[in-house]
Amino acid sequence: MAFGPNLTPDPVTAAQYMTPRQVITFPLIPGGFPEQGEIERWFLAHYPGIRLDPIEVTKPGKLKKVLDKRVEENDRYGQKQRPFYLLWPTDFAVITQEFRANPQIYGRWGFPGHEGVDFRARTNTNIYCCADGEVYRLHSNPKSHPYGIHVRLRHEFSYKTVYAHLIEAFIKEGEIVKAGQVIGLADTTGASVGSHLHLTLKRDGATERGETDYPKDIIDPTPYLVWPEFSFAKSFNGNPWSAGKCLIGAHGRVGGPLEEGDVEAIKKARLEAVKLDQTETSETVKKLKEINPAMFLVVRLTSDFSDASISAKSFISKVEPEMGRLYHLGVRDFEVHANPNLQSEGWERSWRGGKEFGLWFGEVVEHLQAVFPSARFGFPGLSSGGRVSGWREDSERFLVDAEEAVMRADWVGVNCYWTDTVGMKSIHGGRLYETYRLRYPDKLLFITEFCNPSSQVGQAIKGQQYLDFYRTLRDTSGICAVFAYALSAVSGHDAIIWRDKSGDQNRIPSIIGDRIF
Repeated sequence: MAFGPNLTPDPVTAAQYMTPRQVITFPLIPGGFPEQGEIERWFLAHYPGIRLDPIEVTKPGKLKKVLDKRVEENDRYGQKQRPFYLLWPTDFAVITQEFRANPQIYGRWGFPGHEGVDFRARTNTNIYCCADGEVYRLHSNPKSHPYGIHVRLRHEFSYKTVYAHLIEAFIKEGEIVKAGQVIGLADTTGASVGSHLHLTLKRDGATERGETDYPKDIIDPTPYLVWPEFSFAKSFNGNPWSAGKCLIGAHGRVGGPLEEGDVEAIKKARLEAVKLDQTETSETVKKLKEINPAMFLVVRLTSDFSDASISAKSFISKVEPEMGRLYHLGVRDFEVHANPNLQSEGWERSWRGGKEFGLWFGEVVEHLQAVFPSARFGFPGLSSGGRVSGWREDSERFLVDAEEAVMRADWVGVNCYWTDTVGMKSIHGGRLYETYRLRYPDKLLFITEFCNPSSQVGQAIKGQQYLDFYRTLRDTSGICAVFAYALSAVSGHDAIIWRDKSGDQNRIPSIIGDRIF
């Protein structure tokens, strides 16, 4: 619950999930894995390259003590128990290029691959010292070295770190620095494309001792890194949210404009925010404003992508008239499409991945922004989970490839789903927003959809789960509004709608209205 891991009793499942980007934490219990034998050796033999986090214990009670200590010290993989470890050096919990990546590029310099780890770090954001140490070299010329402006620190146990591609360093040679201290600002000086931090780790004599196949005593910093907390960045400079709190909202009617029963449910639940279809009538928008003059409205702009490729120009021609009508009624926030990593929503027809969708998104936003200058455009929520051939692209891969569009958007949408009776515990379900907060600490987030779609979970339980979800996010910085999915639907969706087809309200609106405020 503290770190949101996936749990499985099967080593094969653990090894194949998101490989090779995952870290597998497992107990080294004698005889604990009879089919695999010595489990650590089995992982290394069958799935080389996966990061392993073995815990040597003999009993469940000892494992509990180890995990309790990790939670207490916010030390997910136990690095702080080592004599030497590295704190995360940027405000962005994203590695953009791993150690040993792209050997075809780095081989020309005699390296088996990338000689460090690249972290996302936007221009002028903070770079933090990873460990206590002393500055033994400061290179201040941005053009005379491939690392540009960079800092080199010497640490205990013969370790050294290099922080490259800075725009400015705040320390001088001979200075003693502390872990977590701001030592400079990020940029893209030197041989670099795009702002980021390059971190190299060395240990004196490592090459000679055969501890690494890299020259110059370079070793992999990845096992030493302490994953950052689930909290906003220390240098957070995101756009302020005028409401000052996360607004309680719901997605409107799936597939069409609101009906009278939907408007009554909105009134009964005392919602502060509603997400509307682009076909919503002007009369209903005015009714919502009468119910609550301060009601926050978001409109999803979309089209039918199920049968043919839809170009950016075709999409614009379809949505621009409706957007203009709603814009003149005072609506300012628009989500551009939804779930673009699904085949039914354009993947493999209108775009082949996140990068192509990012270009499509950019063209749409550029045109609409020129026509409606006060509008704010959101990058759409994705269907979470791994790749399913012919149905869905891996959401994480899609997001990474579309990153330029994400950074351009005024806000970012997140879709959060879970199917259990406990509710929203998994980081890949109800708590997915935490991953987004770490990836994009200076972006405002909207929970564009959330729900428990399971038909096996009763409405009363779902209502309580939704209430808990609203309460959790109410005072969470940087999350603007949260939209439960959905008030009603033109057809289907029986397991997730708030009211039945006859127009009667189920228990969810009364639970929310009576208890959240």
